Amino acid sequence: MQTSVTTIERFIFDQEHRYPEATGELSNLLYDIALAAKIIAAAIRRAGLVNILGAAGNRNVQGEDQQKLDVIANETIKNCLHHTGRVCVMGSEEDEDIVPVPPEYPVGKYAVLFDPLDGSSNIDVNSAVGTIFSIYRRISMEGRGTAADVLQPGCKQVAAGYVMYGSSTMLV
Repeated sequence: MQTSVTTIERFIFDQEHRYPEATGELSNLLYDIALAAKIIAAAIRRAGLVNILGAAGNRNVQGEDQQKLDVIANETIKNCLHHTGRVCVMGSEEDEDIVPVPPEYPVGKYAVLFDPLDGSSNIDVNSAVGTIFSIYRRISMEGRGTAADVLQPGCKQVAAGYVMYGSSTMLV
């Protein structure tokens, strides 16, 4: 009996083809998020071996102690998204202000919000952790994105999801 494996790439591709007006830009943004998740999953798997467990010595905007893996996950997501030309601005639980796309890169039509490693304080006890993300269409028409782009109501979301890391990594 032969079983069919559906990869994230195949699933996104199949869904995109259900919408003839789709440009592929959102599909590519989801690929970018999936790439970040793969990198974060690899860091989590080897965290104890390379001394990246525990507190980083800072607090995030929620007043929580930042974990070393919070910092790594945050930088990973920003680095996977900021140069693609698909994002105009980002917002992260780990950053006090909006995260603009650097001036040397083009801006896109989406704003992305994320908690790079939700539950990171539980990682030392082998509890579930994950990445939460939300994608909106840009509403500002000039510049490199504004706070208004990331402060939209949930009913304006284009997509949202959660990546859970563990014995397997799942993107929902």
